[in-house]
Amino acid sequence: MSNQILHIESLTRSFETPAERLVILDSLDLTVNRGSKTVIVGESGCGKSTLLNIIGGLESPTSGKVIAGDYLVNQLDEKELAQYRGSFVGLVFQFHYLLKDFTALENVMLPAFMRGMKKREALDRARMLLTDVKLEHRLDHYPAQMSGGERQRAAVARALINEPALVLADEPTGNLDPANARVVMDILFSVVSDYNNTLIMVTHDQNAAAMTDTCYNLKNGKLVEQ
Repeated sequence: MSNQILHIESLTRSFETPAERLVILDSLDLTVNRGSKTVIVGESGCGKSTLLNIIGGLESPTSGKVIAGDYLVNQLDEKELAQYRGSFVGLVFQFHYLLKDFTALENVMLPAFMRGMKKREALDRARMLLTDVKLEHRLDHYPAQMSGGERQRAAVARALINEPALVLADEPTGNLDPANARVVMDILFSVVSDYNNTLIMVTHDQNAAAMTDTCYNLKNGKLVEQ
């Protein structure tokens, strides 16, 4: 098995306007190894989220190639993309997107249950993951009964429920105060290490760079290693 989990080649994302062609990503290349932690920093609007969305199959590139594991992501149809996002990739967003009428335990177990895991097994795995993110005292609490940091930690647990090889985190602490941001960041890095996931995170938090194997700055549509 190759040590590479992600290979991006000549990736371009551009938008046409009546006045000009806006190039967000410009013939970008990136290779990520299994089990590594990669952080991408850059100014707001530089294309960090666009890059992560393309890797996650949420957006399509204008041109170029994205290979994640055995998936040629930019050529998958909708059914294949759903399978890719449901099993190979775990997604953590800036907003938690927890379902307000479900408890923390139910929110975390739901993706596994929807993919065919037996309910008891899904609940047991969700309980274990919530313990890993230090929310064992919040299993039966609804999102409105949890703090912002707790909701984001539940979102991290949910992203790991289907045992993804690749975890993509888009500004996961962007809505949190510095103290909660540090807790969430520490827990995220800890659990992906424990489960040997590969992590790619985009953030404006320069302090995150010190916690990673590799840090890139996205500038003028290209990645520059820091």
